Amino acid sequence: MNTEPQGLLFSPASSYPTPVAYVIDREGAILHTWSHTHGQPRPQDDPPSYLRGWNHVEMDAAGNLFAVVPLRALLKLTPDSHLEWACDVAAHHDLAITADGTILVLTETPRRVDGGGSAQVVLDNLISTVTADGVVKSEASLYDILRTDAELRRLIDAAVQRRGAAFRSRGWPVRGDDVPDAVVAETRAILRTGSHDGERRRALRLLRALPGSPCDVLHTNTIEVLPAHPAGIWSQGDLLVCMRELDTVAVIGRADGRVRWWWGPGELSGPHQPTMLPDGRLLIFDNGRGEQRSRLVVMDPATDEIVWSWTASPPESFFCPLAGGAEPLPGGNLLVTNSTAGGAFELTPDGRVVWELSLPVEVYGADRGRVSIYRMSAVPTGALVRRAAGRTAAVVGSTGKGGQP
Repeated sequence: MNTEPQGLLFSPASSYPTPVAYVIDREGAILHTWSHTHGQPRPQDDPPSYLRGWNHVEMDAAGNLFAVVPLRALLKLTPDSHLEWACDVAAHHDLAITADGTILVLTETPRRVDGGGSAQVVLDNLISTVTADGVVKSEASLYDILRTDAELRRLIDAAVQRRGAAFRSRGWPVRGDDVPDAVVAETRAILRTGSHDGERRRALRLLRALPGSPCDVLHTNTIEVLPAHPAGIWSQGDLLVCMRELDTVAVIGRADGRVRWWWGPGELSGPHQPTMLPDGRLLIFDNGRGEQRSRLVVMDPATDEIVWSWTASPPESFFCPLAGGAEPLPGGNLLVTNSTAGGAFELTPDGRVVWELSLPVEVYGADRGRVSIYRMSAVPTGALVRRAAGRTAAVVGSTGKGGQP
């Protein structure tokens, strides 16, 4: 068991236009920070909330920070916030750092597809492989990989057709949409051809702005490099991914680009952050968008059955409709992120909340956003603690007392 002290890593959405990532201890004391403005959209351009700040951050063993500037770049910052490199990719939601320092990051591109009978444009999610020095080595289409499974292909095609039909039925633009004629013409050209003459991020922003999200069929939010499954369901190095709009968690072969296993429709609703546990089972944050109550589940891929679940009491008292996540801590408890509330809590296996925190107004700001914290993660802090000796400023309020979030 890892006995190195653990800190909590996160980046509050409120830190835009100068994003900051914190590592704090459980009393809220700052152990380390990183900050850099590279790639941030200008405040005077009034960017939508999902393009502000850092979408996701991760730390490597040396204390370097990898930060996702949504749809603009992947950054590597040294422990003293020096920008070591910036990779110009339409990054979003998650990344994974492999043992050799290669980074796998989720990216996005417009694509015209034949979704089961009629062509339309979708936002294809890609897995971009970035070398340790920040160069894109390859891109793999998740749309193509997921469709190697016949049932998943039917699921995706049905989603493409359903979203397209709803968009056409609504009409766009209609009175009240208040879209400039030039933007309408530019967007319609992308919808007609699947291509764009300008920057990719411009096309992505236009498609994401369409009412009803007709192009956002996959909305992949997780990528994790897996060890081999104890029962041989997948191999070491295969990839765990999660598609919010398909209510699906899947494992794909990194070597051959085919689906190894998948699960979720009918059980999950808008899920995030699946994580493999040491016994081969999967911990999943089920947002519960349909019933408006979130829960945690552990399911066994060998049987496709849920073997453990947790909901708050009463269930409707915990609902995180967007983002959120859960991960195991050393010792067996779970760290749970309540993204839309700007908080996190620690849960025991028997369902007791033993610690919780929330971002205060002086750090987060007076107005709550759609996602206050995308994801909070536990990170080893040995080197960071030594660098931050004597620093005690607090950024969150926390408590060791139990209670429902």
